[in-house]
This record gives sequence, C-alpha cells and structure tokens, in this order.
Amino acid sequence: MSLRFLTAGESHGIALTGIIDGMPAGVKIAPADFAAVLKRRRAGYGRGARQQVEADEVRVTAGLRGGYTTGAPIALHIENAVHHELREFMHPFAESDEEKVAIPVPLPGHADLAGAVKYGLNDCRNIRERASARETVMRTALSVPPRCLLRALGIESLCLLEQIASVVADIDYQRRPTELAALIADVGDDFMTPDKAVVSTWKSLVDSAAAANKSLGGTAAVIFWNLPVGLGSHSQHDLRLDARLAASLMSIPAIRGVEVGFAQPQAHGLCQAADPVAYSSENGWSRLSNYAGGLEAGMSNGAPLIMRFHMKPLPANAGLPSVDLRTGEPAVPAFYRSDTQALTAAAVVAESVVAVELASQLLVMTGGNTLAEVHTRLEELRHRQQRLP
Repeated sequence: MSLRFLTAGESHGIALTGIIDGMPAGVKIAPADFAAVLKRRRAGYGRGARQQVEADEVRVTAGLRGGYTTGAPIALHIENAVHHELREFMHPFAESDEEKVAIPVPLPGHADLAGAVKYGLNDCRNIRERASARETVMRTALSVPPRCLLRALGIESLCLLEQIASVVADIDYQRRPTELAALIADVGDDFMTPDKAVVSTWKSLVDSAAAANKSLGGTAAVIFWNLPVGLGSHSQHDLRLDARLAASLMSIPAIRGVEVGFAQPQAHGLCQAADPVAYSSENGWSRLSNYAGGLEAGMSNGAPLIMRFHMKPLPANAGLPSVDLRTGEPAVPAFYRSDTQALTAAAVVAESVVAVELASQLLVMTGGNTLAEVHTRLEELRHRQQRLP
C-alpha cells in the first residue's frame, strides 16, 4: 500500500480539486487540521495581496465519515475567491475575447515561454494559470490526512527559514527538534525561524525589496523526527528515499536546489563526513551527530530527517526584456501580482509534500488497512529495530 494523489485547477479558475488515495481507515481528521496548515501557508512577511483575499476553505466531498478516514479515496475542493476577476474568461465552455485576456508576452523565469512553445500558442494564459504556485494550496490541503496519520504514530515535523537573500540565520541543527520548534513558535509565522535576532534584518530586506518592486529568494528546511529506520531502499534507484523526497521538493515552483542534511559540510564550517554509530541495550541504535540529515544510502537511519532547499527570487517583476509571441518584436511583460518573499509559504508546502512521501513509505513498510493495524506493526518494527540481530 502507498499513497498517490492528483490535483486539478487553475489560478483564476472556479476551484482547486484534489484526490488522495491509499489512506488507511480510522485516522481522525478535523476541520481545524486543514485550517491551521493553510493559514500557515498564507502567512509570512512580504506575502502578496492575494493571501488577504483567499480564505482557502476546504470542502471534503469524499473519504471521511464522522471525522475519520474510511479507507476510500479522499476528495477535496477549495474555491478561488479571485475567480470573479476573470470569470467571463475562465468559463469552461463560453468563448471569450482573447484580446482582453491574452498574455502574449512571456515572463522570463516563468513557465510561459516553454509552455507556449510546447503547445504552439501565442498566448501564455493557459500555461500560467496552471503553472501558478496557487496549485500548491491543494497539495498542502492533501497533506493533512498523511500529517494526521504521522502524528497519530508519534512522528512530528517542523519547517523553518534559514536564509533570506544573503542574510543567514544562526541555526544549530544538532539541537533537539522540539527545542527548535519552541523557538520558531516564539518568533511566529512571519519568518518561521528559531533565530529571533535575524528577524529585524530580514524585515528590512523585505521592505527594501518591496519598495523596489523586487522579490527575494533564500533557503529553508523541514525536519521530521521519530521516524523508523529503513524507510526507502538502497536496492533500486527509484526506491531511494532521498531521490523521492528531492523530486517532491523540486516540484514546488521556484525551488532550484535540494540538500539532505549538509551535503557540503565545508560550506557550513563542518569537517565531519559521517555520524558515529552507538548502541546500548537500553536505548538501542543511535547516532552521536546528524550531519547526514537522517538519511544514508537511500534509507532513513532513525535520526531526525533534515531536508534543506533553495528558492530563487520570484520572476514576476524582474523587469527583464521579452518578446511578443504574436509579432516576434521586443516587448515588456505586463505587471504580474507577486509576493516579495514566498519562502515562508514554500517551507509549509515543502513540509507538506515531504509528509505525503514519508507517510506513503511508512505504509509500504508496515502495510495495514486501518490505523490500528499500522500502529501495531510499526511498534513491533520499532521494538525489533532496537535489538541486535
């Protein structure tokens, strides 16, 4: 058993739709679970005006009964509040005045040109509507059932910001994740970092970028802890957990690089290439450090999983030259509503896609059609893993 999901919908379409299949029965889910994570995705200092408009209210249309998963596919629906802006142009059947709604000048750094060339278009509207990061709202919502499953099994997670532009926060990844989570909660959702001292500098950077109509990129991370040993596999390239997690993270718009733990230790002032192994009859296996980020040879090793990723500045208002697809003449892209920094949102989305993949791999490892079965098998597995062979 594993999880699979699909999403559908356009940025200014009627709604976003998603289906996730493979969830075991008996996992408790509440409306507040959806509301909390989607609120975090909308948060962040420097987010655009759209986040103040969208409520992102989730309507569950299948797969839950009485607040519990049934084992059937779970279907979700989220309406787009801004649909009214282009309602007459985004109708599934009515013809529209293309001159009014067309986007003939592709935005450099966006999906516009590649998509227009792929489909033989001189209008980027169809490409931009689907390539928009608005799609990640549904992926975040679809992560709620897997998140609830992981939480019911004692697996917790957090996301944090490490760097905005060139300013790096002071983060000790060797600290207990619970300590990092407490520090992040103290700072709040504007920047989601455990380093309170860096917040004022980041805020100034965002304010300056907003005044110049620019955007900022940076680095963020997700951490999951209490994972069992052996999620993923060393045996085939497509089963390696690091490869699968990297693919999930790279599917998020504007993410251009992924690291597991500290792929370049020298860049972080580290010289240790691996983590010493220890064993005790009382505590079982352990690592004395976690520079590998909880992953070795395509498998989880029981230490906290640390996935770090790098996001480029958003291209919307970069002011780069382009070309009119209808004439081939130089042209300037039209103004495009954008965030000044979307790293906070990307971190929540990253935590979401990693949660889905980890829950899927856990179900592959344990099997089970119900939460009770999965829980029993996982506890048996954990007990066996703490003993010598």
